[in-house]
Amino acid sequence: IASRCGASFEVEIVTDQFEGKRLLERHRLVNTALAEEMKEIHALSIKKAATPEQWKQQQEPEKPTSAAA
Repeated sequence: IASRCGASFEVEIVTDQFEGKRLLERHRLVNTALAEEMKEIHALSIKKAATPEQWKQQQEPEKPTSAAA
């Protein structure tokens, strides 16, 4: 068997298709979608697999809480 040296990628994926799915299910969706490409990819690191709402929340800076005077 010949060994191939493919490329390595880090990805952040945002899609409403992740809605209601656990992290493992999200990763499986990505791997299934990239099945053909994975033959040439040496390593794929999914850094984030978020829904649009989760992505939005992660992008918003934390608002400081202040006590009312």
